[in-house]
Amino acid sequence: MEAASDWRHRLALRLDPASVRAQVENVNDGILAISGFSQGLQSVGELQNLWSPIMLMASVAGALSIAAVALSSALADRDAEQLAAEEEQRRSELAPDEQIAELAEYYESKGVTPQTARLVAEELTAVDGLSAQLEIEGFDERTTLGGAIVTSFWAGMAFLLGASVPILISVVAPGGWNDEATAVAVAIALALTSVVLARLGHTRIWQTLLRSVFIGLAALGSSYLVGAALL
Repeated sequence: MEAASDWRHRLALRLDPASVRAQVENVNDGILAISGFSQGLQSVGELQNLWSPIMLMASVAGALSIAAVALSSALADRDAEQLAAEEEQRRSELAPDEQIAELAEYYESKGVTPQTARLVAEELTAVDGLSAQLEIEGFDERTTLGGAIVTSFWAGMAFLLGASVPILISVVAPGGWNDEATAVAVAIALALTSVVLARLGHTRIWQTLLRSVFIGLAALGSSYLVGAALL
């Protein structure tokens, strides 16, 4: 038991909470988007035998869209980082003293004494002044092309993981019980993702659990009511 707790603690330390939250959001998007799509298909009785294949195709399309958005966002971040790096490099070549003064001012604003801030700025500049400048500009982590591709891949896979819940329900649940089974499965799936998010994303369990399940079921119910009203 203690070994398992230590393993979870080491895993939580290695994972970036922001990345965990993003992937859990992608999983939840897959759950809710395809669940809503599933309920829409149920209103078309002629397509009953094709629910699962259609939902699978919709899930793949959604995953590709999510991956494309994630890749575009990561590449945009990479472009911004490269532009910032070029600008900081230019400024360092033209006015190195001003760059050191800017670094010193930054550390002073953090509560460091002027003398120590100046010393830290000079030492950081001597080692890697560009990285130090980018860090205070908010670009402390550099995005690589490979990293952007990996990020987009896992975003798409997370969406597919969430989408597998309503797809599975469409296979195993009888037609008459599909709505109820979908709602129960969505609630359970959102609860599980909430626990994962709380554990690895450093958030409160019950607060995250109630928020995710309530908002998710509310969104699913709203889509169902809108669809029923239109049809």
